[in-house]
Amino acid sequence: MPKNPIGPFWFIRDGEKLIQCNKEAFDKAITEGKSVKCNGYPNMRMEKIAEALEASRMLLLSQPDLPTRFRAVLTDPANVVAIEVIDVNDTEFWIHESKNPKYQNTLGKQ
Repeated sequence: MPKNPIGPFWFIRDGEKLIQCNKEAFDKAITEGKSVKCNGYPNMRMEKIAEALEASRMLLLSQPDLPTRFRAVLTDPANVVAIEVIDVNDTEFWIHESKNPKYQNTLGKQ
């Protein structure tokens, strides 16, 4: 996610209200399974995707029979706010991705 010149802003949802907080309180709210919102994505497209992901996360967390390990993944702050939208026509992404070891040619290494 590119750096935003004014920085991100973190919020905890309280019903229809958004309560601005610092990063530590934001991360604590995530681990407690509360709904959050982050302003500071580079464009509206990513912000809309983040909102849709947060809505689905809260829907999953509302299920009482959700497996413990899956619940732990959904309440890990590192998994909640990292959004990456890949444009298939972005040549820079594919050049960078092609250097990933999983795509390296394995011929002759058998």
